[in-house]
This record gives sequence, C-alpha cells and structure tokens, in this order.
Amino acid sequence: MNAALIPLEATIPLRLRVLRPGGTEADCHFPSDHVPGAFHVGTFVEEQCVAVQCVAVGSFSPEAHAELPAKRPYRLRGMASAPEVRGRGAGRVLLDQAVVVLADRGCDLLWCNAREVAIPFYERMGFIGRGPLFDIP
Repeated sequence: MNAALIPLEATIPLRLRVLRPGGTEADCHFPSDHVPGAFHVGTFVEEQCVAVQCVAVGSFSPEAHAELPAKRPYRLRGMASAPEVRGRGAGRVLLDQAVVVLADRGCDLLWCNAREVAIPFYERMGFIGRGPLFDIP
C-alpha cells in the first residue's frame, strides 16, 4: 500500500460508499474541501490481477478549533476506508503521508471529529479524545 495526494473528485466514491451510503454525490462535498491550503490523500493497493485501487481517503484543511490553540491548525475530514481493507493499515498509511505534507506546511495541530466506531483507530494513531460524544446525522 502507498498513499499520495489526490484530487477532490477521487475522494467522492469512497465518501459516498462509506460515509454517506444511500446519499448523493452532493452529500459528499464539504465546504472545507475548497479552502486555500486544503488537500486530499488517498491510499492505493494493487492486488494480484487487479488494477490499482483507491481504498482509503482523507481530506485536510486549515481550520482552527475554538478549544485547541494552535498557530497552524489543520482539520481532518471525510476519512473513509473501504470495509474490505479495514485493519490492514490503509488508514495508517494515509495518515503517515498526510503528516509529511502537514509538517511541510508548518502544521502544529491536527484535529478531527470522529464517529464513535472510529475512535479506537484515531487513538491508536495518537489522537487524544476531548469533549463529550455527539452524533452527526
């Protein structure tokens, strides 16, 4: 598996499949996708006799958090991994690549809102939970 910067359009199929099942493509666009400095990362896998396939996506944009002071904060949004590759390192590979890009941009804080089911993954990646749990429809 390897990860690379990808265009926004390449994030939509996995966002739709994993984050917005039954939704529309319009449901998969976030305002933060288009802010200056935003970027998107995809993880790719090449299986035997199968073309290279994007199996995880994540989007990163400069955005402050009211309770977390930082000079150059970024927010992770729209992270999705194909169910068939979960637990195989696709998310870790994606975040490792993003950290390289974020370091080059002087990022001093990476934050996100996470679905409850994803909290253990983010904790393994070194994120620290803050605040009460909440649901995003």
